[in-house]
Amino acid sequence: MKKQVAVSDVSTHMGRHSGSILNGSDSASSFDTGTLNLADVTEEFSMDELDRWTTLVGLVQSVIAFIEKFIPGYTAHIFYHYDESREYREIDREGISTIPEDSIFIGCLSMVSEAVPLDQFFSDYGIDDPIISHFLQNVYKGEYIVPVVHSFELLAFIIVGRSDEFFADAETLLGSSKVDFLNKLSSRMRVNMYAASVSDRRQRELLHMTQFPLALQKHTSLNEVFANLLDDLRSQIEFDAGVCYAYDQETKMLLPFAKKGIPGRVAKLKVGGGISGQVFDAKRSIFVPSRKEHPFYSLVEKESFIDGSFISVPFGNDKTWIGVITLCRHEGNPKSFGVEHRYMLEIASSFIASDITSRQLYQKLDESSFAVVKSLTCALEAKDKYTEGHSDRVKEYSVNIAKRLGYTDEQIHQIRYGAMLHDIGKIGIGDDILNKRSRLSDEEYKKIKQHTEIGYHILDNNSFFDDVKDFVRYHHETLKGTGYYGKKLGEYPEGAMIVSCADIFDALTSARPYRKPLPIDGALCELKKLTGLNFPDYVYKAFEEYVLSDEFKEYYEQAIK
Repeated sequence: MKKQVAVSDVSTHMGRHSGSILNGSDSASSFDTGTLNLADVTEEFSMDELDRWTTLVGLVQSVIAFIEKFIPGYTAHIFYHYDESREYREIDREGISTIPEDSIFIGCLSMVSEAVPLDQFFSDYGIDDPIISHFLQNVYKGEYIVPVVHSFELLAFIIVGRSDEFFADAETLLGSSKVDFLNKLSSRMRVNMYAASVSDRRQRELLHMTQFPLALQKHTSLNEVFANLLDDLRSQIEFDAGVCYAYDQETKMLLPFAKKGIPGRVAKLKVGGGISGQVFDAKRSIFVPSRKEHPFYSLVEKESFIDGSFISVPFGNDKTWIGVITLCRHEGNPKSFGVEHRYMLEIASSFIASDITSRQLYQKLDESSFAVVKSLTCALEAKDKYTEGHSDRVKEYSVNIAKRLGYTDEQIHQIRYGAMLHDIGKIGIGDDILNKRSRLSDEEYKKIKQHTEIGYHILDNNSFFDDVKDFVRYHHETLKGTGYYGKKLGEYPEGAMIVSCADIFDALTSARPYRKPLPIDGALCELKKLTGLNFPDYVYKAFEEYVLSDEFKEYYEQAIK
């Protein structure tokens, strides 16, 4: 006969058992109405511990400890679904035992709603998978399997089996009360497991953002960063449409420089205009779950391509604001943006701002350095009106050859410096030789040949020129080793041949005291004779393509004035 207790005794009884796990005996106390089983109440209160998780790992460990305490002699293993690897595995085993999400075993288990004996599960569904069967039943000593399903999705499953410390008085088969307990546990933990999995996924996404700077660093120029910005963002945050605006201080306008998933042209915006303009003006990022349901943004006419859920984040720093990025997932997209995506874009935007600011600073320093280099060459050429502007023209020709050969921005940067400095060593040659109005004697020619070595040693003192000093040293070499140093093809950088081609062409088309300049057609004809001798045919063809372009004509007309 069950002991009857008064309502006033409940708090006292609960005080003795709260936080503990009852042994599941059917003799537990209840109210005389029969509507409240005190063991069930205590069990429910004990399960409140599962609501106090802070991490997914902590939740799993709590569930395992809960089962092992409630069912003495048994242990539990929880296999959790990993989205990235598309498999189920134990959180603390790092993939030692894994089951693919597309296996028949998982497909059948997704249709099970309560705890079931493991051998019965294999038998009822006719699952013929000896590998999974072996490690669950023999390695893990599994006797029961408990699915954790939320919204028709198998989040995890629990394998319950005899522990290694199995003792004699442990149950040989779980009674109905223990099975009911497992079912209640599964029902209780599915919401927590889903919340924990979402939290864990969001944390991984946020942590993954730390890799975003690597995506930016792979680009060799600011133009490459701008051109690839939305592709780099899409690798971190999925979106249907996106646009990036840059702030133009002169016009006080936001100019679109990149777009994805947007047909047609994107119009520029006034600061404060449209969604992106308002975000930039306020210097505050926003997340809107649905534009059409928003009381304000649904009335904003501009940027109609932004629909569904969207996030918009300004980027820059306290001193300089660079622009704004706006991404959206269209109304029909079942995976709308969440507030965590705003945080992710804010993190990405801070990296973008830092990268752009650093590159702009480097660009200014580089321009300043190049201005000094140009001043040096101009000072050198000022001593001879016949060579005035020579280095600048050789630089322009060399850069355009390199572009047509598909050189990277970094390689073109090196060519630019190398061509500008190719004759810097002439600063160590006497004026009597440099300004001689007749042909040089053999002895004078030997001296002027030293300008390549002098130039090399001038640059060799500064590590900034490590990548260009060989262009200066070897721009008078030939393919077969008949140049100043006797170097053959492959023994000096290709950039030196580009500078050589440009140098010879400018010499042919420039006036000298002892001859008149050749016309462009005549210079190209003479240059072509040197293919296979001073430089390969492909270098000449790239230069010829440039010379025949409108780009060359426009530059040349200005350069010879």
